[in-house]
Formats: sequence, C-alpha cells, structure tokens
Amino acid sequence: MALINIDGDPWLSDLDACERLSNEIQSQLVARNRENQLSREYSSISGHVRVRLKQFGSELEQLNKKLGYISSSLTAAEAERRQRQVEALQSKLVQLQRQFSTVEASAERASLFASGNNRLFDDDDDDPALIRPESSYTVADLRDQRTRILEDQNEGLEALSKVISRQKVLATQIGSEVDRHNEILVNLADTMETTDARLNRETRQIGIVTVQDSTWGYWTIIGILAAAIIIVAIL
Repeated sequence: MALINIDGDPWLSDLDACERLSNEIQSQLVARNRENQLSREYSSISGHVRVRLKQFGSELEQLNKKLGYISSSLTAAEAERRQRQVEALQSKLVQLQRQFSTVEASAERASLFASGNNRLFDDDDDDPALIRPESSYTVADLRDQRTRILEDQNEGLEALSKVISRQKVLATQIGSEVDRHNEILVNLADTMETTDARLNRETRQIGIVTVQDSTWGYWTIIGILAAAIIIVAIL
C-alpha cells in the first residue's frame, strides 16, 4: 500500500494510511493466534504479517522524512504535535514486531519439539525424521525463520532507540525554551519597573509645571493692580 496524496493535507493522508496499516497488522496477528502454530494457514498469515511489518516501517520512515521537509511551514506547536504522532506510530511498530517475534519463537519451539524429542538441534539435527510429516517446516526453514526473527528484533530495538533519542532531544529543546522564556520574563519585569519609575518622575514634573502655570495668572493681576495704584498716586 503506497502512500497516496489526496485532497487536503497530504501528510495527514499519509498518517491515516500508516494508522490503517497498523490496525490491519494487529488484526492479522489476532487472526493468526487463532490458528494452530503448525498449520499451513498460520504459516501463510505469518508471511503476510512479515511483509506488512516491513511495509509499515518503510512508510513510517517516509512519513517522518516528509515531516522534516514541511516542518518549516508549520507552527512550532503543530510540528511538535505531528512529531509525537509519528513517535506513537514508531512505538506501535516496535510493539507489533515484538508481538510477532514472540509468537514466532513460540511456533518455532513447538515445531522443534513436535516429534516428542526434547533435545535441541546439534550438527546432526538435519535428519528429516525430527520434523513431523504433516508440518510444512524444514530444518532450513526453521533456521531461516530464527534469523529473520533476530533481524526483526534488532530493527525493533533500533527503532525504539531512535524514538528514545528523539524524545531526549525534544526534552532538551523544551528545557532550553523554558529557560529562554524565563529570561524574557525577567527582562520584561525589569523594563516595566524602569518604565514605572519614569512615569512617576514625569507625573511629578507635570504636577510642578501645572502649579507654576496656575500661579502665573495671579502674579500678573497683582502686577497690573500695583501699576494702577502707582499711576493714581502720581496723578
């Protein structure tokens, strides 16, 4: 199932496709658990799930790369929200791989001991008599399967390590943002205190000027009256 762009936000469409694929794999694992571990149907579903898991990992990697391309056009909060959605799907992939590998290992053990022989394979264990005639497995198939299980587990652990590393980076970035915001708040508080002091000083100066303006008229009138008195006295 390739990622297809449809009307709207292509990235969100791809995200929905990955979520549907995740749910499909989970349903197939549930269906596989209902089958006999030595049956042909169980083996068929296992092969299908293995392909789907690899597809899920590939599409999830594409989704994460596309987010990196478009993150500059998103707000910081939206980019962070989408990154968390990707990390949730990465965690889901790891869980599905573990679930698949755990049951696969159980099926392998069941096949190994199906003949009633409780010893492990030695170098001489290629004897077909150790495999049940009705089983579709051969010794080579079991060894290949064991190799694939180990590879899937390694891929799952690597994906989990990337998720943890990404979360550590995000936590560091959030801490840096908080520190920067605290510095901004401190600078803002200092600026507000300085502005408040200047406002108080300007208010006092305006009060002084207002008082001076209000007494100037009185002194003018007094001067005019004094001049009038002197003129009358002379006359």
